[in-house]
Amino acid sequence: MHFNNKLKFVTFIIAFVIGFFLKSSEAKMILLDRIYLIVNSQMITRSEAQDLSDSIKSQISSTEKAINDFHKKLLMNLVQELLLLDRAKALNISPTLEEINRKLEQLTKNKPKLLDAYTEEELKEQIAREFKKHGVISREVDSKIHLESKEIVLFCKKQMQNDRKISLAQILLHGSEEEIIEKVKSIRKSYNDGISFEKLAKLHSADSKTRNTGGKLGIYKIEDLLPEIGIVANNLEPRNISSVVETTLGKHLFYIYEEIFPEGNLCDKINTEQKSKFTNSLYMQKRESLLNIYLNDLLACANIEIIDPGNSGLPNSNYLPVAKKGKINCLDRRTMILPQKEKKKKTNRGP
Repeated sequence: MHFNNKLKFVTFIIAFVIGFFLKSSEAKMILLDRIYLIVNSQMITRSEAQDLSDSIKSQISSTEKAINDFHKKLLMNLVQELLLLDRAKALNISPTLEEINRKLEQLTKNKPKLLDAYTEEELKEQIAREFKKHGVISREVDSKIHLESKEIVLFCKKQMQNDRKISLAQILLHGSEEEIIEKVKSIRKSYNDGISFEKLAKLHSADSKTRNTGGKLGIYKIEDLLPEIGIVANNLEPRNISSVVETTLGKHLFYIYEEIFPEGNLCDKINTEQKSKFTNSLYMQKRESLLNIYLNDLLACANIEIIDPGNSGLPNSNYLPVAKKGKINCLDRRTMILPQKEKKKKTNRGP
């Protein structure tokens, strides 16, 4: 009997010690993988954030600016993903098991090596997250994009404007600030009085190489010009003199003698292939613009918190994205799905 009591006591001590170490080990694991980022009802752990960080960190250099930009980009990506998942929860957007399995089958068929890197459960979880995010974007962004024929024609003309070549000329100006201001006034007055740009270039341009040819520099695509010249030339109408453009060579007035457009790109008679091309490009342009506005609105109304990243190497709250200021009613945004529910309640009520 005495022996049995001792045995029970020793067994209790062993169980206690094992339990203590298990709890201690579990506590260490919890400490290692604490919650890192909270966005409304969604959160992400340090290890999950580090996985994303590691997957794109190899693409950056080690300069301080590159690291700062990387931290901002990483947090922007994490915050936007959690914002969309939070919105999916509010809108009750979630895939069925059948949809997840079907997508998993397609995914592993096209990329069988994925199962070597991830477990089936990890892939299913990622599929569900992507389904929710795309579901929100489809419902609240894509559904608002409508294209009309006149928009496609205008987009075509804008593309033609970008694709055109121009016969560009200049008047190069040297002198003090006051002298150049007076020269520009004189040149503009003379041009408005009927003197051609060609004559004005011969009279006033400091560029000896092009002065005798009316300032003609050659034929260019906008993208081949220096950025500061290209911006002005892209918006310059033929037979108009540009505003003053400053480069390392001095100050310039530019002039377009001729525009040369690509053949077969008549916007009023777009063929089926061109219409499809322009429609897709315009759709993606609109989609990107609306998505940026939508995500900014979600960000402006979000409750975001970074738990101390400790020694994880993850960015702190100084790198959190900041929403652009605007007139955003956050109360309306949070309750925008409630009217449908209230309407259903009212229709169920008796007289």
